[in-house]
Amino acid sequence: MEVALFIAPTVGPKEELMKGLAGRRTDLYQTMLTHLIEIAQYVDELGYYGIGFTEHHLSVEGMTCSISPQMLGLHLSHYTKSLKFGALGHVLPVHDPLRVAAEIAMLDQMTQGRAFAGFARGVQTRWINSMAQHRLSLADNITNPQQYDDDRRKLYYENLEIILKAWDNDTFSHKGEFWTLPSPKTAWPAQKMSRDMGGRGMDADGNLVEIGIAPAMYNRKRPTMFEPFSVSEKSIETAAANGLIPIGIMCDPEIVAEQVIAAQRGWAAAGVDTKPGQNLGFARYMVVADTDEQAREWAEEAMFEWSYFFAQFGFNAVMARKGEDYNTIPAAVDEFIRRGILYCGSPDTVNRQLEAALKVMPVDYLWLFTANELLAQPKMMRNLELMSTKVFPNFTDRIGPSVRRQAA
Repeated sequence: MEVALFIAPTVGPKEELMKGLAGRRTDLYQTMLTHLIEIAQYVDELGYYGIGFTEHHLSVEGMTCSISPQMLGLHLSHYTKSLKFGALGHVLPVHDPLRVAAEIAMLDQMTQGRAFAGFARGVQTRWINSMAQHRLSLADNITNPQQYDDDRRKLYYENLEIILKAWDNDTFSHKGEFWTLPSPKTAWPAQKMSRDMGGRGMDADGNLVEIGIAPAMYNRKRPTMFEPFSVSEKSIETAAANGLIPIGIMCDPEIVAEQVIAAQRGWAAAGVDTKPGQNLGFARYMVVADTDEQAREWAEEAMFEWSYFFAQFGFNAVMARKGEDYNTIPAAVDEFIRRGILYCGSPDTVNRQLEAALKVMPVDYLWLFTANELLAQPKMMRNLELMSTKVFPNFTDRIGPSVRRQAA
């Protein structure tokens, strides 16, 4: 099992956020960058898979301030050796797919193969509606919500198709509902250069018929691809069928068990035979302290991220059982633990919680929501130390104090 951190970067603790417009403060942002380097270096040495950053724009309040996951990953790559970086995920309906494909390839080249890719449809209307207002109904999620959802879905899959073509081929063409690549009847003045240096992509009249991105991926193959955060069986199955590793987030054991099977169906549709949990990830919080009482105190600080941000977008639904109204679920640490979105306690307690969870959720990837800055840095580092030395070595040979030394 690979273990990775999912960070939706927050620039400061709760008390600083409540002063207003924390996202525009240089002092907080610079402190956050310093702390992220410390976190990245520590988990790099302990054998973690990587760090994924969300893509959220316009975050002037200071929560989930991650406008460019690629740039943040590249920055941290300079301080690490093996850790992988990427977005969880790029909100594809907003983007030019050629730019996304090329920027991921650039990150992969600059880190010599340490890039992964994550793709999502997006839920944050403030920035999606602002930055994609030129795309069909993506500035209108109120008067025609069904069209809004349909357009996001269709743009997502066509953009994904283009990205995969760009990675798989030196040059390619595409004709879909939204994109025609290259643009029809595009004359290329530098045709002599292109013919002399590649000889592809133009017809006899010098009009473009194919295009390609540069650079290619570091090893000239697709990166590992994820789709966060899958809620339904259908989304799990569809992601796998399209070659993306689904990252589930539902918590009820009955639903989780069904989603493990759905992932197998999806991979089978893609022609890949898998065991239960193979090519599948789930996302959870984990707060480990020296005692159960101390862990609960720390969780109160860390879970501010969930209750004050993610829950506002309906994410409490991931804790609901079948037929249960998620609006009735209390935003309380004990409830988070009981429903399984949070593993919390001393190392012994968390070992028992994780052991029970993995019986139902035998995944290849465990992604940990990591509430940077909300949990003060000394507490964060102690939390990482305990989970890395007292918990995960009991469940995977990928994590531990000697993992990188053995690899070297």
